[in-house]
Amino acid sequence: MLGALRQDGKLVWCTQQRPTVRNDVIAFFDRLSEAPHSSPRIVVIDNAAIHKGEAMDSKRRQWAVQGLYLYYLPPYSPELNRIEILWKQAKYYWRRFCSLKGEELLNEVNSIFNAFGTDFTINFA
Repeated sequence: MLGALRQDGKLVWCTQQRPTVRNDVIAFFDRLSEAPHSSPRIVVIDNAAIHKGEAMDSKRRQWAVQGLYLYYLPPYSPELNRIEILWKQAKYYWRRFCSLKGEELLNEVNSIFNAFGTDFTINFA
């Protein structure tokens, strides 16, 4: 799963049924960069290997022209990224604690994130 938590509290996300690789991150950021916007967007990300590299550096310049900027957190500081709080809530509090695989797991994830903002919320205050 890839996701971006907007400043207004809305979540942009997508799922896939395979491990996430750098090209998935690039495609997700391409999608974010192409979305209509009235002000620059800043994406706060950690230093995971799939968030770095030559391909990311090259795309970063293109995204900046489109008003999308990447801000890398200092190493070992996930507490500074609000979406990490969301991931923790989803994994440990919102999902059913049972063994799910394949389609069942995908349905569970889709159910949770389709209901984010209504049935599932976070107060960052």
